[in-house]
Amino acid sequence: MLKKTTLAILGLSISSWAAAGTMGPVCTPDAATVPCETKMWDIGIDALFLRAVYDADMGYGIATINANDYKEIDNDWGWGYRLHGSYHFRTGNDITMTWLHYDVDTRHGYLAGTFPLGILIVPSYYNLYVDNQFDQVNLIMGQHVDYGVKKNVRYYGGFQYADIRVDSKLHYLVPAQFQPIFTQTVDGLQNTDFSGVGPVVGADFSYNVTPTFSVIANIAGSILYGSSRYNDSTFYSQSLVVLSRYGSKKSMVPSLEMKLGGHYEHPVAQGTINVEAGYQVINYFNALHTLTAAGTLANSDFGLYGPYVGVKWVGNV
Repeated sequence: MLKKTTLAILGLSISSWAAAGTMGPVCTPDAATVPCETKMWDIGIDALFLRAVYDADMGYGIATINANDYKEIDNDWGWGYRLHGSYHFRTGNDITMTWLHYDVDTRHGYLAGTFPLGILIVPSYYNLYVDNQFDQVNLIMGQHVDYGVKKNVRYYGGFQYADIRVDSKLHYLVPAQFQPIFTQTVDGLQNTDFSGVGPVVGADFSYNVTPTFSVIANIAGSILYGSSRYNDSTFYSQSLVVLSRYGSKKSMVPSLEMKLGGHYEHPVAQGTINVEAGYQVINYFNALHTLTAAGTLANSDFGLYGPYVGVKWVGNV
């Protein structure tokens, strides 16, 4: 009996020692694969609810005549849209074109400034109206890659065109001491814009929570070459121009975009209907010019941010 017990203990010891010398569970990373060859079309539209923002050089106005207080240029929220269409071919390739359009104006109320009256520079309050316009067109080629069952990434690159324009109208209030001798209205215009073209690259990330719902994220960047312009003018009674200035220069403008949201896919007889909603931010760095309180030109970013919702139909060729 003692002999059998001794042999059993010896056997367990050898087994434990042998197990300790072998590898544990092997962690196998998800394989990167591409989809099977297919041919499909898709077309979609997104509704965008966005607000335009600038950096500090352009984002403040003088609130009082004595210039001891500033007021934020707080633009209104407004609607825009994005149209997009793609042709899918081979093993996960696509050619996609998108167009984003945004045009929203804002009345900012009273700010303080000056206008010329003969040889005088007259301090005055004015009503400010701002119209923010933005158009973006992308022509890109993408490659879909699956990382296991749940994760996939679409890498893409191509060309981007962007046109940014901020038009401001200033309606001055003529001070009371000048009204008996000066009966004309005084208005001003300040316009700044950028248009350029260049390469864009990005990636769409997706994690499948269920077979029909996924969490999505996107990041993209571009570097555009184009022209930045600025001009301003002051005129009396909508006709007599008493001050006009203009400037233009070539610019390299980088941009950064990000999105985060959810994606739902529903099969139908002729393909699938995809619904997506989330939040996005877009920023073009040093794209615009602005006139500072000291009367000099400075650069300003132009950005848009806000929620979006969209629908897309995908059908086989």
